[in-house]
Amino acid sequence: MKKIFLIGLMGLMALAGSPVANAQYNETNNMFYHTLRTPQTNLLNPALFPTNTTWYITFPGLDFQFGSPVAVSDFIKYDAASQRTIINLDSMMNNLTDGSKFRLGANVNLLGFGFKAGNTFINFNTRLINQVNIGFPTEMVNALRIGNIDENGNVRPVVEMLDGDVINATSYLETALGVAQHFEDIHLTVGLRAKLLFGVANVQTDNTRLEFVTDPNMDSVTARMYYEIQAATFAPYDTTQKKFIFNVSDILSNSNTGFAFDLGAKYDWGPFTFSFAINDLSAGIHWKNNVMTWRPENGQGNITFNGLDITNMLNGGTFSLDSLSTYIENQLHDMTPTKQDSGDYWFSIPTKINLGASYNFGSIFRAGFLFHGQFDRGLLSKSNSLGIGVNNTENTFRWNTTLSIGMNLYDWMEITAANSIVYDSKKIDPFNPGVGIVLTPGRIFQLYIMGDYVSNFYLTDSKAFNLKLGLNLLFGTGGRSKVEG
Repeated sequence: MKKIFLIGLMGLMALAGSPVANAQYNETNNMFYHTLRTPQTNLLNPALFPTNTTWYITFPGLDFQFGSPVAVSDFIKYDAASQRTIINLDSMMNNLTDGSKFRLGANVNLLGFGFKAGNTFINFNTRLINQVNIGFPTEMVNALRIGNIDENGNVRPVVEMLDGDVINATSYLETALGVAQHFEDIHLTVGLRAKLLFGVANVQTDNTRLEFVTDPNMDSVTARMYYEIQAATFAPYDTTQKKFIFNVSDILSNSNTGFAFDLGAKYDWGPFTFSFAINDLSAGIHWKNNVMTWRPENGQGNITFNGLDITNMLNGGTFSLDSLSTYIENQLHDMTPTKQDSGDYWFSIPTKINLGASYNFGSIFRAGFLFHGQFDRGLLSKSNSLGIGVNNTENTFRWNTTLSIGMNLYDWMEITAANSIVYDSKKIDPFNPGVGIVLTPGRIFQLYIMGDYVSNFYLTDSKAFNLKLGLNLLFGTGGRSKVEG
């Protein structure tokens, strides 16, 4: 009865936590957290390490992430009555959350190793991390839906289309050295990992604004736009050849660097295991090399549209596309970007929290609960802002809960299934399953493949997906710290 009560309590914690979460699908693959036989578990908590090996080598592996605030079926629908496919912007807006973003990641685990020395576990790992976040233009979609006339038939003099952060993309190399110590007498393991971050490239548009201003007499519409595109790379960009120039000296002298730390702990209490980790405690990456900024050539860009006179064409005359092209070119001149060498700036990497609990049913089955949170800070400081436009980059905290069950088959197979419950501030999404398999034939070659956050099995209804796959080599047995698994 006690076992059933505690397992039920873990489930209630997951359900109770979900209704106040923000959308969080794809930043991490939760399938690894409660596996006992994969070195990649250590990336989520530095106090966790594989229980069936003395030392290991990890080979290149892929981590692909995708997340969208809306599915295709949220706005493209088939109308049976008219037998037509229609775009429904009202349906799209009903499924959107403020601050929603498209998220795409393609991370590569390059090379790593780890080994045990008594009750001490030491590991080293390198990863190339690539993340792209694109803000969903909620204001723009709403403007297309209702135009510049409000519900009372009055003209909306100013219609905002874009405001704040539109896109940020970061690529960096992470080199990490970690150590964990198991205190056998008190069943406690603590871990620490230090990371050196080498920035490859960063692009962000934290200061962007687009709005349409309608003349009170309805004679013209003016588009006012300010943008600030800031980028930094480890290799210089040759504007003449229009390409990046790569050489060894640029790699060795790369000063786009930062530091980060992971802290973790694990406590074993009979068949229960409780764990906590906070990862990527960091001030971010200090981007100093090859920093460039693009802004409108004449400050804030303005395009005024007074309409087109097509009377000549309607009366049998001709209509010149050349004149239209010249008109557009002249109007766009104010928005022509100008490149400037810029000062340094700091851009954060997300800080993550993992809180886990699991119960082992003997040596075969294991049930797990995981709370995962992520704090996105974005741009931290910028020394070259002109104070023009806006700077509305928001800090966000996103989290979810995951229930999982794992099964150890023989000595060479581990199967894990999970489901994440996500609430996006408008509705609960209770079905985001995941499944993974770890194969270790001969207890040496280990192949893993993990699919997580499968928001729907139909492609048009899917909002997220996360895939991990890779290969490890395991050597030796678990030693004195071996947990039954």
